[in-house]
Amino acid sequence: YEYAKMYEGKFIVRIEDTNPDNIYEPAYELIKEDSSWLTDNNVSQIVIQSNRLGIYYDYAEKLVDMGKAYVCDCNIDKWRKMKAEGGACKCGDLEIKEQQIRYAKMFNEYAEGEVVLKLKTDIQHKNPAMRDFSIMRINEHVHPKKGKQNRVWPLMVFSVAIDDHEMGLTHVLNGKEHA
Repeated sequence: YEYAKMYEGKFIVRIEDTNPDNIYEPAYELIKEDSSWLTDNNVSQIVIQSNRLGIYYDYAEKLVDMGKAYVCDCNIDKWRKMKAEGGACKCGDLEIKEQQIRYAKMFNEYAEGEVVLKLKTDIQHKNPAMRDFSIMRINEHVHPKKGKQNRVWPLMVFSVAIDDHEMGLTHVLNGKEHA
């Protein structure tokens, strides 16, 4: 907080709640209370990611339209083996029009675990974690704030990158779970 004050910055609290499987509902209020206490009531903004899903969907759609993301329906074990060996799956080669259809089907046709949206990267990258990684997935669990209203959820690597860019964040402090 003092750092933000010193540089006339803002202290923004981001609640990352895009994994409906892993949300402790009381944390919404606890995080607000703790942030207020920690900053002597000087939190500039509290951002709840589940309220920003439309923004993430727009970015994902743009990536699909540009041919930079694709919907993958490969068997996860076969995909991991292929990825480790630097091999690309057939899904990344489908035409953009087909990818647009597949992306739209994530919202109402595909089942949980059947497909994921992957960012198209260098499949030969020296770091296997950077090879065509997942950015959106279907999750049918009930979300404490959204209920069953949404079924497509961004993965953290995607949502935080968009938030950091959109909100002009320059410094990020992560919670204890990221230590």
